[in-house]
Amino acid sequence: MRVLIPGRFQPFHLGHLHLVEHAFRENDDIIILIENADESFTFNNPMTSGERIEMVREVLLKNFKNEFHRLMILPMVNIKNNAEWVYHLKTMIPSFDLCYSNNPLVKILMENAGINVMGVNLKEREKFSGREIRRRISLKMDWESLVPGEVYRYIISRKIDERIRRLVTENDNIVHG
Repeated sequence: MRVLIPGRFQPFHLGHLHLVEHAFRENDDIIILIENADESFTFNNPMTSGERIEMVREVLLKNFKNEFHRLMILPMVNIKNNAEWVYHLKTMIPSFDLCYSNNPLVKILMENAGINVMGVNLKEREKFSGREIRRRISLKMDWESLVPGEVYRYIISRKIDERIRRLVTENDNIVHG
């Protein structure tokens, strides 16, 4: 069975890694869908799709070296019309049998299109969220413990942490408001 794991991965964190570990145990192939591929340089989407693909690839190559051939990492530009989103998705990526998501909108859209959706038991959701990690980065709090080492090194080496802090100062109410 091929499973789809959609997400923005801004950044990829230990909760995402936990989900991929589960998916590898339960499925034959995995598509990691990098959503909002056309959005970047905002507080909610600070990284480009290329940066996210590289970041996710580094983590998964290290953690699943022998299983990497079962994995695809694909970018996806979202469309604004939710009613057409699944159709658009199905024309842009390889076929899949199941979607892992807890996002209520994704669940509704997939189920309406006849695609099975499995909710996932998220690891410490309050702590392992992209928003929380970006908030911690912006406030210079500990965030290294929430992401795989490859992600930490990727973000630091490319100064994406500085980008996140600069983005939040331009729109201060996102973190502090």
